[in-house]
Amino acid sequence: MLNEQDRAIINQGNWFNNCSNHLQHDLICHAKVVELNAGESLFLRGDNNCGVYCVISGVARVSGGNAQGKEAVLSFIPQAVWFGEVALFDGGSRTHDVYAQTTLRLVHVSERALSKLLTEHPAYWRDFGVLLSQKVRLLFSSLEDQALLSARQKVCKCLLMLTAFDSNSSSIYLSQQQLADITYLTRQTINQLLQALSKQGKIALHYQRIDILDKPALESCLNLPL
Repeated sequence: MLNEQDRAIINQGNWFNNCSNHLQHDLICHAKVVELNAGESLFLRGDNNCGVYCVISGVARVSGGNAQGKEAVLSFIPQAVWFGEVALFDGGSRTHDVYAQTTLRLVHVSERALSKLLTEHPAYWRDFGVLLSQKVRLLFSSLEDQALLSARQKVCKCLLMLTAFDSNSSSIYLSQQQLADITYLTRQTINQLLQALSKQGKIALHYQRIDILDKPALESCLNLPL
């Protein structure tokens, strides 16, 4: 059951905050809390549509894999962000795997509840269309970054994005390979860039953890010439 703190976090989300009041009320009324330990899967590619989710605390990891079991990290989902809406539109199966990167607490609204709400209130489709379009905008922005930013800028921007997920912490829990996947760089390049940032006192490296020591310095890297 949602408590007041859960609701306060959900209300921080840009999409939810701009939904109609009726949809906000209906989503909360049908919401259930799901909790996962770090490393557990929420759903996997090919699974049936099970509804939509919103992260209350922790970080979810979106990834894909091949037949040999190799995982490629595509993105991370922070607090107050809703996801899972793609299958809502096309009725298809899940397109990617979603895991708990850290201990994870989520809100879940089932596919059955959503179908009933959308049948009774067709106007809600527009709000979910807005959610989907926001993801498309983020995709275009990511593609632009891959084309225009240097390797160093890609790493700095990714680190800043990940630390922004939790304003109360300067620690980022991920492996260098995961950082390589999400920035489309090699593991060797990531290691070289992180070692350089560490020597400059901008970050501190630990096993599967990066501490941000000088956030303004990382931000300044984004404004340097390529």
